[in-house]
Amino acid sequence: MKDILRVLLIPSSDYLGHPFPQRHNHLFERLHDGKEFEVHVVRFNIFGKPKLTSKCVIHEIPLEIRTHSTALYYLANVASYTSEILRIVKQESIDIVVAGNLLPPLTYTMARQLTERRIPFVFDLQDDYPTSAAGYIADVNSIINTTLKRVFEAMTQHLIRIADVVTVPGIALAMYARKVCAKNIHIIPNGISEHFLQKHDGTEIREKLGFEDDAIVVGYIGSIEFWLDMEPLIKAIAEAHRHGVPVKFLLVGEHLQTEYSRKVEKWIENYGVKKITTWLNIVPHEEVPKYMATMSIGTIPFDINNPTAYYAAPNKLWEYLSQGLTVISTPIPEAILHKNL
Repeated sequence: MKDILRVLLIPSSDYLGHPFPQRHNHLFERLHDGKEFEVHVVRFNIFGKPKLTSKCVIHEIPLEIRTHSTALYYLANVASYTSEILRIVKQESIDIVVAGNLLPPLTYTMARQLTERRIPFVFDLQDDYPTSAAGYIADVNSIINTTLKRVFEAMTQHLIRIADVVTVPGIALAMYARKVCAKNIHIIPNGISEHFLQKHDGTEIREKLGFEDDAIVVGYIGSIEFWLDMEPLIKAIAEAHRHGVPVKFLLVGEHLQTEYSRKVEKWIENYGVKKITTWLNIVPHEEVPKYMATMSIGTIPFDINNPTAYYAAPNKLWEYLSQGLTVISTPIPEAILHKNL
């Protein structure tokens, strides 16, 4: 009988507390079957009360220091995380470790010790970690941000080079990892959850939100964060409205850490589209396809000058398409690759 393979996942965020499932939730909930694979997950308790459920074995970190800042949270707990993760590896007889979180001091130290113990290390490069990590600490245009990105870039490239395998969601990150001289690269695409496999009727929610039958609903669902380029989209909606197009703007989501959402509020006000804008907070993940079904157009307004956005392989592309929407995106490589769908 084949022995079960025990996998330890160090996820990109709070595995249970994030408002909606992330790449790692989708992948590892399917991988964990208790027969061939047993998945253990380290939970970074950033968001407090769990919002998601899991079949995997969850390891809460004891004696952690709580703070509202994600960056400070990681830095304050880095020493305890390193020792605790290595303890889990030994106690649970972990066969392979998958890290999808930059955490430079932690991951660097951990990867070195895993190599010494001859435990395979997989680095899941799901976005441009240096930019996303620095973006949560300092303004993207600040000197501090630029300095942090350089430091994080050096750490990330080191991890890419020493990892036994580097996994990525799309072609742009695969090319980046190859340029950095990764030993072994595999593309594992992002996908959608089972809630999106059925095409939904958005009529009821359209009526609930007060959208007329002939309204062209332009929408965005997701985090309202610094990797977006919302101003041109809002400006275009304002222009269409001025020319008599029956357009409505539907936003479903809120900020995670930064104040980018305040800029979006200001643009909505300044461009005069507040009366035709409906902005909802995050809805339960299983309800997302119903809200997408109310839209005429789904947007991916990612900032191509921000590496976090440029290298992204957004799930929402497939989520929008699952509900039969026309999708408008900025020219990120992953969208261009699938432009003929």
